[in-house]
Amino acid sequence: MQAAIIKDIQLLSNPIMDYIFIAITMLGSSGFYFLVLPAFYWCIDKRFGLKLSVILISSIYVNTIVKEVTMVQRPIGYPGIRSIFTQSAGGYSFPSGHAQGSTTLWGTLMIHYKKKWLNILGIAIIVLVSLSRLYLGVHWPVDIFGGILIAVLIIIVGELVDNILIESKVDIPFIYKMILSIALPALLIIIFPYKDNFEYMGLLSGVLMGYFIDEKYYAFTVNNKVNKQIYKIIIGAIIFLVLQSGLKFILPYTDIFNAIRYGISGLWLSIGAPLVFNKLKLNQKTV
Repeated sequence: MQAAIIKDIQLLSNPIMDYIFIAITMLGSSGFYFLVLPAFYWCIDKRFGLKLSVILISSIYVNTIVKEVTMVQRPIGYPGIRSIFTQSAGGYSFPSGHAQGSTTLWGTLMIHYKKKWLNILGIAIIVLVSLSRLYLGVHWPVDIFGGILIAVLIIIVGELVDNILIESKVDIPFIYKMILSIALPALLIIIFPYKDNFEYMGLLSGVLMGYFIDEKYYAFTVNNKVNKQIYKIIIGAIIFLVLQSGLKFILPYTDIFNAIRYGISGLWLSIGAPLVFNKLKLNQKTV
C-alpha cells in the first residue's frame, strides 16, 4: 500500500520535476532553519525568535529519539521505487524530519501571528515539503503523517509551557538561568545520547546562555532599516558557517566536542552576533 502510493506519485517524475522537488525539500532542511531562526532573533522579534528556536530544536531532539527507537528502514532500494537526492536522507525513516520540522516551524508561526496569508503559505509549504519526501523516494507515507502528528503535539506542549512561563512571572536569578542552560541540555543528552542530540542540545545550550547574557547586560533591540537588517543576516550567517566549518579543524570530531562546537555556534547566534552588529552600528542598544 505505502509503496504503491510512492510509485503513483513518482509517475510525475521528469528531470524538471526532480529539480523542483529537490528545491522544495530544502525548505525542510537544517540549512533553511539556520537562516530563518537567526533572522527572527536578529531582525524581527528576539523573544519569539528564542521561542521558535527552542521549540524547533526540541522537535529535532524528539525526532532523533523516535527514529533511533523505531529504526524503520527507508524505501531507498525498494523494488520499483526511485530514490534521488539521498544525501538529504540520513538515518532511519520514521518519522520524517522534514515533515516534522516544517510543521513545527510554520505551525508555530501561524499560531503566533494569526494571519490568513501566513496560514495559507505555511500549510502549502508543509504539504509540498511532505510531498517532496515521497516524490524523492526517501520516506514512506506513514513517516510523513507521523512527523506531522508529533510536530503538532510538540507545538501544543511548547505553547502551554510558554504561557505558563509568561503568566508565572517567576524571577529566576541570572546564575541559575546559566546553570539550567547547561544542565538541562546535558541531562537530555545523558538520557538519549544519540549523535545528533549532542549537536542540537549543544546548540540549545549556547543559544539559551547567550540570550540570558543579553537579557541581563545588553538588551539589544532588533529594529533597524531594511538594508542594515540584510547586512546583519549576511554577516551573521557567514560567520556562523565559518564557525561551524572552522571549529571542525580545531576541535576533535567527537560527540562531546561536537556539542561544544554547536554550543559556541549557539552563543554566536544569541550574543556574539548582536555584539558585532552593535560595533558595526547595525544594531540598536537600549542600555
